[in-house]
Amino acid sequence: MNPDALSTIRRDIAAAMEAAADFAERPAGEQYQAAAGDGAVIATVGPGGQLLDVRITPQARRAVDNLTLGEHVRDAIRAAEAEAEQARTALLGSLTIGGRSVAEILANPGAAAMPGTDRQRRQR
Repeated sequence: MNPDALSTIRRDIAAAMEAAADFAERPAGEQYQAAAGDGAVIATVGPGGQLLDVRITPQARRAVDNLTLGEHVRDAIRAAEAEAEQARTALLGSLTIGGRSVAEILANPGAAAMPGTDRQRRQR
């Protein structure tokens, strides 16, 4: 392996680890919300996707049948989780290791050789 490439990869990994730690330690106040059923249900998740709150409007409790209300709850939670995942993916996509985005590496770790290496990583 090229010593300069190895040094760059080490530096990139350190920066990526620091950014990931910063992301994981975001303030507890950072939340992602989504609604379903025309606002009948609002779900809130934290940065890691953990469910923090589900709110159902009083009108929805009276006017929406149980099955539909359950679907709205499911849809709101999934949408809020997708918001949190989108934020995580945006962070990982902005980080690079050896010229490849961290999101790309995580999605397909053995897809291509790292710059400065002679061969692809072995598939497991």
